[in-house]
Amino acid sequence: MNPGDLWRERALGFWNVAIRYIRLMATGGLMVAIYGTLLIIGVYYQSFLDWLPADFPVLQILTVLFAFLLTRSPVRTFLKEGDLVFLLPFEAHLGPYIRRSLVYSWMLQSTVIFFLLFLLAPLYIERLPGDTMAFAVIMGALILAKLWNVLAEWGELRQQFSISHWRHRWLRFAVNLVLVFFLLQTDWGFALAIAVIMMVVLGMYYRQMYDKQFLKWETLLQQENQRLNAFYRFANSFTDVRHVKSPVHRRRWLANQFDRVTHRKANTYIYLYGKTFARSGDYFGVFIRLSLVGGLLIYASPEAWDWLVVVIVGLFIYMTGAQMVPMYFHHDILLWPSIYPVADHMRKRALKTLLRGLLFVQTFWFTVIAALTPLSMTIAALTLLAGVAVSLYFTEFKLNKSIDEK
Repeated sequence: MNPGDLWRERALGFWNVAIRYIRLMATGGLMVAIYGTLLIIGVYYQSFLDWLPADFPVLQILTVLFAFLLTRSPVRTFLKEGDLVFLLPFEAHLGPYIRRSLVYSWMLQSTVIFFLLFLLAPLYIERLPGDTMAFAVIMGALILAKLWNVLAEWGELRQQFSISHWRHRWLRFAVNLVLVFFLLQTDWGFALAIAVIMMVVLGMYYRQMYDKQFLKWETLLQQENQRLNAFYRFANSFTDVRHVKSPVHRRRWLANQFDRVTHRKANTYIYLYGKTFARSGDYFGVFIRLSLVGGLLIYASPEAWDWLVVVIVGLFIYMTGAQMVPMYFHHDILLWPSIYPVADHMRKRALKTLLRGLLFVQTFWFTVIAALTPLSMTIAALTLLAGVAVSLYFTEFKLNKSIDEK
C-alpha cells in the first residue's frame, strides 16, 4: 500500500467512527444544543450590537482572536502506536502521506475561521472600516495565512526541544497579530509587506527544518492521541463512550457531601453516582458551565422579550439533563459495580434521584437570577414552573428512554 492510500484508509476509518458518534450525539442532546445556540444567536445578536459601547475595543479583540486561531495550527496525522516500528524506517518515503495530512488540517481549520468570520461579519461591517468586498479579501487572506501557519507548525514539530517550539509559536503569534491588525484596518500595503516577509521566512528558514531535521514520532503520536481523546471526551458529554479517558478531580468540598448519604443497600448507587458527579469525568464542570451561561442569558434578556426567559430555562434544564445521562454507564468497564447485591432498577432510580436534585438546584438558580432582573415576578414564577416541569419530564420519562437507546 502506498503512503497516499494508507492516509486515505486511516482518515476514512476515523470518520466512520466519528460519524457513528455524531449520530448518537444527535439523539443524545447535541441537536437540542445546536438549535438552542442558533436561537440565542438569532435573538440576541442585534441586541448585543446595539448594546455594545461605541468605545468597545472591537479591533483589538478581533485581532487577538484571529491571531490566536492562526497560530494554533495542529496537524492531524492519524498516526498509531505501531507506526513507531513499521513506518519510522520509511520516513523518507512518506511525502504523500504528510502532504495529505497538511492539506486536511488546513482545510478543516480554515472551515472554522470561515464560519467564525461569517458570524462576526455584522460586527465587522458596523464597527470597522471596510465594505463587503474588503471583508471577502480579509477572509481569503486569513485562509492563506492559516496555510502558512500549518506549514510552519509542521516544521517546528521537528525541533528537538519543546522550548524552541514554543518560542517559535510565540514569534508566529506576534507576526499574526501584526498581519491581522493591518488586514482589519484595510491597510493593504502593510498587510502585503508582512505577507511577503512570511513567504520569505517560510522558503528560507522553515524549508531548512524540513530538509535537515527528522520527524519527532513520539511527539506526533502524543499529539494525535490528545486530539482523539479530546473528541471522545466531547462525544462522551452527549453519549456513552466506554473507552474515553476521563480526568479525575478530588473536589473534597463537594465529594464529602455525599458521605452523609445513609449507608443502606437502597442508597448504594446514589452514593456511587454522587461521587462520580463530584469527582469523575466533567459532569460537574458541564453543570456549572450550563448554569452560568443560562443565568447570564436570563440576566441579559430584554424586557420586551420576557417570554424568552422561560424558553431559555427549559432549554438549559433539558441540555443539562442530557449531558448527565452518560453517568449511568460511567462504571460499566469496571467489575465491582456489576457484582453489587443491588437490583438493577435501583441503579436507574438512583440516577433519577440525583439528577432530579441537580435539575431542581439549577431551576432555583435560574429563578433567583430572573427575580433579580427588571422582569416581572410573573416571569420569575413561570421560570420556576418551567424548570420544575422540564426537570420532572426529563427524569420521569426521557431519562429511561435515553438509557435504553444507548
